[in-house]
Amino acid sequence: MQNVKPFPELYWFATNKCNLRCIYCCYDSKPEGSDELSTAEAKELIRQVAEFSKYFVIIGGEPLLREDLFELLDYARSLSLSCSIITKGTSGNRKWVEEMAGRGVKVDIALDALTPEVCDLLSQSERTYEKTRETIDSCLSAGILQGITSILMKPNAKETLDLLDFAAGLGVEGCWMSLRPIGRGVNVYRELALTGVEYEEYLHQFYHRADEIKKKTGLSFYVYDPIYSRVLCQHGNDTYKICRIGNYLSVAANGDVIPCLFAGLKLGNIREKRLEEIWSEVISNRFFKEIHDPNRLKGACGECTYRFVCGGCRARAYQLTGDWFASDPACSYTSS
Repeated sequence: MQNVKPFPELYWFATNKCNLRCIYCCYDSKPEGSDELSTAEAKELIRQVAEFSKYFVIIGGEPLLREDLFELLDYARSLSLSCSIITKGTSGNRKWVEEMAGRGVKVDIALDALTPEVCDLLSQSERTYEKTRETIDSCLSAGILQGITSILMKPNAKETLDLLDFAAGLGVEGCWMSLRPIGRGVNVYRELALTGVEYEEYLHQFYHRADEIKKKTGLSFYVYDPIYSRVLCQHGNDTYKICRIGNYLSVAANGDVIPCLFAGLKLGNIREKRLEEIWSEVISNRFFKEIHDPNRLKGACGECTYRFVCGGCRARAYQLTGDWFASDPACSYTSS
């Protein structure tokens, strides 16, 4: 398989297990895992990633609940593969922080609000805020805190704006994501997702807050949503196309390979095919070329002035309409 371009990074849902029951979880994690990659299979995944990429992000579920995590991190390190993890850090003691620091692994912490009541409501667990804040402090002290992530929805919309200032005060950057209709998010999306008008107002508020912080500190914050690409462009800011479906890979706990964190589209399974083979099929697949073609878009997205910059979230459009090329229902912007 000659001259196949490398994928920039790979996200691995290392386990189905989680000690929380977040109402928005895109992975619908469980207290106990099932049909997960064995240690040997996980090492083979890491070996293939190291051959074909240079950045490996471990997520979950709760990755800290994977008993062989540090063995796998050591193996990745032996292959010179850079790793980071995303966690809420609410499981067990803080000894893992020292283990991560000793291995040079950076950590992103998921924090959804600055009030205990909202954090506990969204995680359906007690003391989530308190435990997460303790983990943030520990990671900051150990020098491994890389950033803050947060999921945006109606119950925490205002607080996620305040989280920008909180993260900047720690000296770290952040990535925000909106509630998506996948996993457990399917059950609450209609009720808790911001309306198109509310989301539009929020994204502009976010931009102004983030822009002010960047001018003062140099720290960057963004919303992982194609619609935010359009907002950046509207403000004359350097823009980038955030929708990357088919431009990177994710691997589920059972080895299924998917083209986006939010798209439940199975491309294959690493127990049956090599990553390089799956990736080669993705970059030559007509569907993934068409899905990034602005001229294929329908409805408001197809008529929008910013379709070459944004194009809407294709996974969300499909999940809410059944059509990969439909207009993104989360967007209320009109070119007129």
